[in-house]
Amino acid sequence: MKPFEPSRPQDEVIQRPVMETLRQRIECWRQHATIIGGRYQSGKSVATEEALRGVRGVVRFSIESADWKRMMFEELKVENSGLFKEMMRRVGEKLKDFPDNLTKYPVLLLDIPRTTIEGIDRVSSTAKDVATDKIGCAIHVIVSASSAAVALAFDAGGTERQEDIWVADLTEEETKEFLALHGHEKNWKDFVDACGFRIGDLVKACENLKKGMPLDDTKQEYQRVADDEVRRFMELQVHPKVTGREMVKELLTADPAGILNVVNGFGILPKKLAALIRNESCHAVYFHPIKKRFFFASKLHKEAAEAQLAKP
Repeated sequence: MKPFEPSRPQDEVIQRPVMETLRQRIECWRQHATIIGGRYQSGKSVATEEALRGVRGVVRFSIESADWKRMMFEELKVENSGLFKEMMRRVGEKLKDFPDNLTKYPVLLLDIPRTTIEGIDRVSSTAKDVATDKIGCAIHVIVSASSAAVALAFDAGGTERQEDIWVADLTEEETKEFLALHGHEKNWKDFVDACGFRIGDLVKACENLKKGMPLDDTKQEYQRVADDEVRRFMELQVHPKVTGREMVKELLTADPAGILNVVNGFGILPKKLAALIRNESCHAVYFHPIKKRFFFASKLHKEAAEAQLAKP
């Protein structure tokens, strides 16, 4: 019942609109799961933690294997699903003593790392199972998915049973504010030129600079990664009759609007492609679950695609 404490001090976190979106979602929850998606290292965990700052009744667990439920029960010192539900029911009762709490429902926050492959189907079924008050207390399941493959694999029963919230890359103003915290407000454009607007890349660039690694070296490193990811994506057979190369061509034509999940007249299943991208580690393209479109992962990936397609 202690107030949830994020891993980062509040004065080290820039406030983003998506955090308020998450807070409103938690405050006005209507008994279906919340899926938090976004590019890898886009700041999903920090945004979720900040939205839950000070909230009581939060249980957090990281899913790293198919046997995650048993491991979670062991960590919480309950023997089975029935006792877990009873524990959460008591949490819900206790929350009545805190009328100022953001939510009157207990929250089960499940972090799913990028490397997790097994057990995701059980997350979906668990979310459906505990989202109603059949146990005398509904539980709000929030899933923070580190990869698009994980987010798209989650199915709590269709759009009427889950809500997707997307954590995008930083805006220009958010980037300026973030870099100001690290003393780089005057040369923020140099950082964007080196690595774009993804917060994880900006953090690494700041750390590299502290270690004596110039921004130009960081930029070259990110360019090498983008080149490699685009090359491997273009080699994919994303559909029996569509290659990654063909998909990249359409993305370049449609940029920046992205493309629907139809290439050359053939439907591309986002869930299957996301899993293929993860398995082949070629994160040059992602699918936005709210906009329902495919996009280049970054400006660097788009530029790499243009350069590679220009080669004879």
